[in-house]
Amino acid sequence: MSEVQGTVEFSVELHKFHNVDLFQRGFYQVRAGLRVSPRVPHRLIITTPGYTGECSFSSAGVHDGLVFSRIFQILYRNEEISLEDRMTFRVHLLLDGDRVEEALSEVDFQLRLDLHFTDVEQQLADISSVPVISSRTLGLHFLPQNGLHHHLPVMFDYFHLSVISITVHASLVALHQPLISFARSGKGAWLGKGSPESEAASSVMSVENLMFGAGYCRPVLTEGSFYVPSENCLQRAHTWHRSLCRLLLAAYKGLCFYYTALMNDVPELKRVEIGTINTHTHSHTHTLHSNTVHYNYNSVY
Repeated sequence: MSEVQGTVEFSVELHKFHNVDLFQRGFYQVRAGLRVSPRVPHRLIITTPGYTGECSFSSAGVHDGLVFSRIFQILYRNEEISLEDRMTFRVHLLLDGDRVEEALSEVDFQLRLDLHFTDVEQQLADISSVPVISSRTLGLHFLPQNGLHHHLPVMFDYFHLSVISITVHASLVALHQPLISFARSGKGAWLGKGSPESEAASSVMSVENLMFGAGYCRPVLTEGSFYVPSENCLQRAHTWHRSLCRLLLAAYKGLCFYYTALMNDVPELKRVEIGTINTHTHSHTHTLHSNTVHYNYNSVY
């Protein structure tokens, strides 16, 4: 079985925190984390704008696989706090090369939001010691051709009655030969952090094995000779390349359609020039147009 490295990028923004009826005054913080099914070998990279690695109470940061919002103080009922904290979860996945679209659709992504609280200001010096008081988990049903685009309020439990509004966007951004090694977990935890004994790094597959099949073995050539793959190998490579290009183009097209619809529905938003897709069915050529760059995919269909 050939394997493909796919990259899905999740953009999450925490907008406003509304205190409906929290029982206690004090300092609150929201922490966000993306969970990926451990059945799929993956690597997760988390970033936030402007984060330099130093802990700051006034801006979002990354610690131990979670994004920490800035710390905010709640004093009154129905108080509303504007957070506007942004974060990016970039997930590299090792997928079955013969069913990439299906494999991506089957990956279980979950976004977890934890509400932390303390009424002791001195405890903020050790941010990891601030206890969690309520949690919510959102199932993210990602389809590679459509992406994921949601804006919704998330309500914490009855005993900590509060709401945070969030926006989640996700899109398939890359498909290619595996360029990094992936740990394959056996019976690891849900977060994919199995014990070292149960993990083994997967070897990086060559381009030839990826395109011609996992069982392909290139013969040893003598000096001055050359080798032409069989017609079956070339046909398989053509089919594989076509399916990946079609999926990437569909994901990009879906993102452009969503952006256009959003600009039409909310005309006061600042407009940003993005690429468009022209599909020429007769010439079998697909071109992604931008202001200065043209990407040509020949013989995609």
